[in-house]
Amino acid sequence: MTRPASAPPTAAAKAVRSSRKLSTATTGEQIAKQLGQAILQGRYAPGERIGEQAVAEQYSLSRGPVRDALRILERQGLVEIRPRRGAYVIELALNDVADIFNVRCALLSLAVRYLAHNPDKSGLVSVDPRLDQLRRLAAQDQPSLLDFAQATGRVAIGLLQACASVKVIQATYRDLPHDALWRMLWVTPQPPDYVRPVRRADTFHAYEDLLVAIRAGQADAAEALMRRIMTETRDEVLHYMARPGTDPIDPFRQQVY
Repeated sequence: MTRPASAPPTAAAKAVRSSRKLSTATTGEQIAKQLGQAILQGRYAPGERIGEQAVAEQYSLSRGPVRDALRILERQGLVEIRPRRGAYVIELALNDVADIFNVRCALLSLAVRYLAHNPDKSGLVSVDPRLDQLRRLAAQDQPSLLDFAQATGRVAIGLLQACASVKVIQATYRDLPHDALWRMLWVTPQPPDYVRPVRRADTFHAYEDLLVAIRAGQADAAEALMRRIMTETRDEVLHYMARPGTDPIDPFRQQVY
């Protein structure tokens, strides 16, 4: 008896398989990234149900990894899992975006203080190539804005990894919907302020000064630079995302840092 031919993999399934080859992320994490991007880009409406079976068929997978992905998205605040009903998309309000950046700011501020106070600076060796990549992109006349945004993220991740706090700082940071948010923002026709060459140069120099302060053991200066980087990005993203009819942001969320 001949077995029926398998259906060709969808483009989404191919994307996940391709990214798995280049990443240590689990299948569930890869699916969560794809779904998170779709949610933030508006391909799933607020309140819309994301069916496990439909997603499993889309990616040519069993329902297990899809279930894992939905749990990740729930931790990230993008979906709500209702018992016996499934996962539903949560609208990402401006207050939520501010909270994401403020949590980032708190975690990264702690990380750079650890690094500045730690006499062993060997962990920073892995950050230097990431800063070099950011330097090269900042020097280009018209770099990909998504590439530039992700390069800033890689410097931040490098700092988190160098501070060697795996269980608390890195784990908490990883659960924030960074990549999906960046892709939604920087592939659109009118991206935030990284479009200006001077803004890109300022961002690179701020990270460059941050590394100098950390190596010099200047914890207060390093934290101040980290907070400046994060709050400037937070405020430009919030300004960009504000639309007529959207709920206004609570002013105090932009005053804590």
